[in-house]
Amino acid sequence: MEPNIRNYRSANLAEGAGRLVALDDNPTTCTLSYSRIEPGKTSSHHIHPWEHEVYIIKGTGTLICDGKEYPVKEGDAMFIPGNVDHYTLNNGGQGDILRIEINPLEAARSGGARNEGGPGTGQPPVIRNHQDLNADTGSLILNTKDGVPNYVMLYNGPMMPGAVSHPDSGGHNHAWDHVVYVLEGSATLRCDGKDYTVTEGDAILVPPNSHHQWKNETDSPMLRVTFNAIESVAHEG
Repeated sequence: MEPNIRNYRSANLAEGAGRLVALDDNPTTCTLSYSRIEPGKTSSHHIHPWEHEVYIIKGTGTLICDGKEYPVKEGDAMFIPGNVDHYTLNNGGQGDILRIEINPLEAARSGGARNEGGPGTGQPPVIRNHQDLNADTGSLILNTKDGVPNYVMLYNGPMMPGAVSHPDSGGHNHAWDHVVYVLEGSATLRCDGKDYTVTEGDAILVPPNSHHQWKNETDSPMLRVTFNAIESVAHEG
């Protein structure tokens, strides 16, 4: 199977928001949406049974969960538990907030949230910046230890020019898919013997059980975030 690659610039997103990995792409882990929040405005204010995982690409603001305020900024990964009333306000004074949002498949299958908020459980969000990663966290910016029920978020550090993943084996394969967003730079994704160029703003769905490898054949670093099914954690290390 070929990977699905879709850039937010060519996706004709209505009002600057929409899914880059959707149910029609046959993901097995999650869908991925891109959104823009203008200064003084908010994301949708709602509550629903499923969780969100969000990564802030650019900008600063305030996440409000069950009436409590949490400052958020560029490079933050956010885990918002299910049944929590929430929205993000762009009040940071740094232009638009750009972000990607991950939802379990049940969210898209149900048609999404259809409410304007309500009483929540009071469970606080988890917010972790990529600069806070250390030897204990590794690349897992949101881990099962944080209570995530469906998928983990990995912040992949800079892939430097000339770098190749899994050089000894020429790549790897596994039962879960990857949902990937390229934050910066470009690279080559080799998938089942075919090369695909991916670049900043691309959302990529790497199918399960496909043999794949990343290569940086450019002169600049490449950065990405990756979302894997929680079963992948047992296979790390």
